[in-house]
Amino acid sequence: MALECLVYVSLATIEMSDDHLREMLRKARENNTKLDITGMLLFRDGFFMQALEGPKDKVDALYEKIAKDSRHKDLILVYNKAIANRSFADWTMGFNKIDDKTLECIDGFCDFMQKPTPDFFMTRASEAEALLNEFKHQIFF
Repeated sequence: MALECLVYVSLATIEMSDDHLREMLRKARENNTKLDITGMLLFRDGFFMQALEGPKDKVDALYEKIAKDSRHKDLILVYNKAIANRSFADWTMGFNKIDDKTLECIDGFCDFMQKPTPDFFMTRASEAEALLNEFKHQIFF
């Protein structure tokens, strides 16, 4: 079975409270289990970065569904590539809510996520991948 990893960024269109994020994650984890999809979602001040990994057809179909979700806008595909192994195999959807204190602890990323914009990541896909991997063992909820 061919696996792929797809990473996108977007901006929230509504206020995302912790309760709202928890419910969104609960549903994503439930659906992803059924689809054999794993991944990671990072959130900072209305900005999302998400990695989805799994069977190519299922990841592509989920991305199409996500692209139509009215809770975010300015969706930009950072990269989509074939992978041999999953980076987030333990998480149907890992999550971290990034704040200034979190960034202080990560060498090299202080400026990277200070004022994120989707266009910023179009030329920095490798840094986006490194940031997602940095948080995979620091799950928020």
